[in-house]
Amino acid sequence: MRSGRRTGHGRCGATLGLVLATAVLIAACGSSSNTLASKGSVINVCGDLALSGAYSQLGQTNNWGLQAYVKWIDAHGGLKGHQVHYTVIDNQSQPAQAALVAQKCIKQDHATFVAGPESGADADAAMPIAITSKTVMVTESSGWQTNGYKNLTSYGFPGFYDVFYNDQLASVQNVIVPQHMTRVAVIQNQCGPVCTVNQQTVQQLATKYHFKLVATQTVPLTATNITPQVLSLLQAKPQIILLGLVPGPPSITAIRAIRDQDPSIPISECSACELPSFISAAGGATNMQHVYVLGSMQTWLQHAQQGTSTLDKQTAASISLYFQAMKAAGLNSTNQLVNSQVGFDTGLEIGWAVTHAPSLSEDAFYHTLQHLNTNTMGIQWDRTPQNYENISAVDAAMEIIKPNGQAVLYDPSSSG
Repeated sequence: MRSGRRTGHGRCGATLGLVLATAVLIAACGSSSNTLASKGSVINVCGDLALSGAYSQLGQTNNWGLQAYVKWIDAHGGLKGHQVHYTVIDNQSQPAQAALVAQKCIKQDHATFVAGPESGADADAAMPIAITSKTVMVTESSGWQTNGYKNLTSYGFPGFYDVFYNDQLASVQNVIVPQHMTRVAVIQNQCGPVCTVNQQTVQQLATKYHFKLVATQTVPLTATNITPQVLSLLQAKPQIILLGLVPGPPSITAIRAIRDQDPSIPISECSACELPSFISAAGGATNMQHVYVLGSMQTWLQHAQQGTSTLDKQTAASISLYFQAMKAAGLNSTNQLVNSQVGFDTGLEIGWAVTHAPSLSEDAFYHTLQHLNTNTMGIQWDRTPQNYENISAVDAAMEIIKPNGQAVLYDPSSSG
């Protein structure tokens, strides 16, 4: 499990910074009424998200999280007294479409904020539209700096941490080192620098933690048969296979192909793979044995509740609010609850910008978000205008799937 120490910054007398982070629901903290827009005006948030195509698993869960955030905020008075209106448009997992959606969000829907897209290529296509229009875009793509974005300090902002890097680090610290593994393989997608950087990341970790990267295979994003690549990986006799794959069909394809050849080789860390629908598509709980999974929101909460640091306490309270908001929005199914945090995180970031900005203007939001300093469900942001992705700590969890399909918190001191 990943955790870290954070530097505290008290605001409005709150003991825990997270009450402030999630407390966009009590947005009176530090607000200035004489700088607000006209009474009754609405803050428009437009989702540029993949509801179909290769990234649809990400887009749908992100959409649920953002829906829940907006409904919760509006039920508790809005942001600085202004209701938030949320609409979502399907970018179909296509860069050209993502750019068109961004334009529609800004020009037709008059968005104050654009949320998404969730993939590097789609975000790279859409972000110039937002930047040109001077509209804040909080992207939901992973690996802000490794994606090769051209405008890292403009109106586009990251809404989540670099999942691939943290997945690889968690795999090393919680599985490879404790189990004394020395031979590691990587399978990654051809989805731009954010995916192919996995090989470089693992090689760097191999040098630091004294194991060997024995093989790497790169597979197309939409591949349906990767048996040849898996056979090539296994010929190198790895003790574990690390994933650098987009959640959804690519991960499902890989797990099925690997398990067809080897029913027990460890696989780590499978991101967004705890959904019941994913487990079923991957071949059921049997195929998920010895697969280490990025923790679901429930195990993430359990991990935080077991901790004693300020970061743990902030994270636990923040995730508890997430569950309240999701359930209040009627998003009660396991599929909806376990992995919709990225969209909710995006909402928290938008809420922080509104409640801390001196006025309701794009320029004020832009400059305020350049200094984001808060905990959003275990991600401690310490953003500067020079580094939008500066995160001092990530307090997350790893889990395993039991034979009955239940996800449980993984204990690195156990055999896994």
